Amino acid sequence: MLLKRWLTHLLPVMQWWPEYNGEAFRADLVAGIVVLFITVPQVIAYAFLAGLPAETGLYAAIMALLCYAAFGSCRTLAVGPTAILAMMSLESVSAFQTPGTLEYTLLASKLAMVTGGVLVLLRIVNFGAVVSFLSHAVVTGFITAAAILIITNQIPSILGLSAPPGTAVVAVLQHVASGVDSLNLAAMSIAIGAMFLLWFCRHHLEALLQSTGIHARWIGSLVKSAPMYAVIISVAIVWSMGLIQSSGVSVVGVIPNQLPTWAQMDLSLEEIQQLLPSALLMSMVIFMESTSIGAAVASKRREKIEPNQELVGLGLANLGSAMVGGFPVAGSFARTIVNFSSGAVTPVASLVTCVLVVITLVWFAPWFYYLPKAVLSAIIVMSAIQLIDLHDIRKTFQFNRIDSVTFACTFLAVLVLGVETGILVGIAISFLLLIRSSSKPHIAVVGRVGNTETFRNVLRYEVETSPQVLALRVDESIYFVNTRYIEVFLFNKIADSPAIKHVILICSSANFIDTSGLEMLELLQDSLAEVGVTLHLAEVKGSVMDKLKETEFFANMKGNVYFSTDIALKDLAEV
Repeated sequence: MLLKRWLTHLLPVMQWWPEYNGEAFRADLVAGIVVLFITVPQVIAYAFLAGLPAETGLYAAIMALLCYAAFGSCRTLAVGPTAILAMMSLESVSAFQTPGTLEYTLLASKLAMVTGGVLVLLRIVNFGAVVSFLSHAVVTGFITAAAILIITNQIPSILGLSAPPGTAVVAVLQHVASGVDSLNLAAMSIAIGAMFLLWFCRHHLEALLQSTGIHARWIGSLVKSAPMYAVIISVAIVWSMGLIQSSGVSVVGVIPNQLPTWAQMDLSLEEIQQLLPSALLMSMVIFMESTSIGAAVASKRREKIEPNQELVGLGLANLGSAMVGGFPVAGSFARTIVNFSSGAVTPVASLVTCVLVVITLVWFAPWFYYLPKAVLSAIIVMSAIQLIDLHDIRKTFQFNRIDSVTFACTFLAVLVLGVETGILVGIAISFLLLIRSSSKPHIAVVGRVGNTETFRNVLRYEVETSPQVLALRVDESIYFVNTRYIEVFLFNKIADSPAIKHVILICSSANFIDTSGLEMLELLQDSLAEVGVTLHLAEVKGSVMDKLKETEFFANMKGNVYFSTDIALKDLAEV
């Protein structure tokens, strides 16, 4: 029984397989076929973005779909190369090897291996909450800036220019400015046409198809398959018009029409040290990106995902990608939405897509020879534009000043310093602002509301207070960053009200009190006693009380610890 429960937890397939039937398979088959038409052009484009051969994107997609389907907990998450990870891979690996070389490709696979290992290790230590290190403001700032970096880096290819020497926005724009006289009008025309096609399909094709009476499910799938239309049309144009020879249009070239083989990788300690910082950051991004997407689609069917099991599925997906020469992978928002909206009910849909990608690789790879790189850039640009959520950015600035500062710092750091450094800066800013906020906690002087047992801030409500009793509510745990502020606040109140004989420190918001907090309480008690004031505590949480009972402060306490503020006020008002 215990073994079965363990296997069911390790292999989520055991949860839904007993109830799987023909109807579910038909739904998964249709979804898997539809997802293929967006998967193939996207993964080739993202391989191009990462500075890798086109086939590495297909290899990564095959193993990611297969491994996650077996071990992931979300039934409709489509895993594979994504724009953000492709950009992060480019920045990380290009620091050690030159893009386009065999060494670069091999190191990108090793990055996927180290990243997969980190994800699995995080599962071993039950660290499913790793995503908490990335606040919403950091994530939004990072994704927005990364999208701008991605778009900027595709401009040279769209214009028919050579690749820029670096990924920084300034370097790319300088490269474009220096190559204005070398623009390839044929490549530009094809890229602009592809972007217009993608824009038209996204905004107008649905209404056009609805007028024909096509079923709504098919309409959504046809609209989402727009990248494949751009690929087919551009390949036909380049081939039929001979644009490679006549206009020098850069194309993908030969894609080996063979199955991936197991890569022979000797991962040295030096390489692990080089790649580990990037792998740690990528693991956080992979987990954050994938679980947020997975949770969103799972909730629509009242299903749930297991964060720690996601670490296993995503970790093995990255390890599988590495073993066949791929690069880091994560859950794809666009492909997951297509998978879900096309009716997928289980990971069998991903397995269908996996098989069809294999068939495409073996039988149809030569067809992609004439695929213009400018069209791949167009697909990347139109995908990256969707990552910029103006509504979310506006909400961040309107709702919370700390979040707006965090967003701005992360955004600028990613643009100026690069993706990885930008994330670290964002995390550091988040912690600094959190500490700064905690160092000056909200402290309210409270009084009784009428004849009730409710106590509220004297500055916000009409309340009754006692001139001899000062009741303070500290809306924060009491620890080293805020002890001085609490102490000064309290002494100022005592100085302003000489009649005060009792101070009640209401600890309802204190989840813990550290050594510095305990020392402050001891000093407060002694200092207040010297001026004839007694310190009392109220509404102390059980876990905090358990710790206090073990201290000398509690043993020598001159005041009382009250269960509630109401009891404290009634008792002290009679003194």
